[in-house]
Amino acid sequence: MKTSFRTFALAAAFTTVFAFNSFADEKETKKAGFATGVFASQSGKIHINVDKYVHENTLITVSDAAGKLMYREVVAKDVEKFRTSLNVNDLPAGTYRINISSKSGSETKSFELTEKKAEREISVK
Repeated sequence: MKTSFRTFALAAAFTTVFAFNSFADEKETKKAGFATGVFASQSGKIHINVDKYVHENTLITVSDAAGKLMYREVVAKDVEKFRTSLNVNDLPAGTYRINISSKSGSETKSFELTEKKAEREISVK
């Protein structure tokens, strides 16, 4: 009987510890509001991923170094995962800034577009 009681008490203690630990992780994650991932592909696209943890509108903008707005999109409150890819092949060379913001915070990433110089060859025949 003592062994059964000890087993039950030990199981209850572990259950309580794990339950409170998982709630602590959820609270910490929700404070951030959202997580982002921004990366470039070889095909000349910028991929933007946003995972939202709170129900707030999220604004995504891309602007050039002078502050000129190149792209703007609002992610609705009820969307939890947002993925998009932007074709930047037609943009001129320069530095650009991606800003992702909501009421709970903002995050800024930047990327630079450069052009390769054309190479010329001379052959004498």
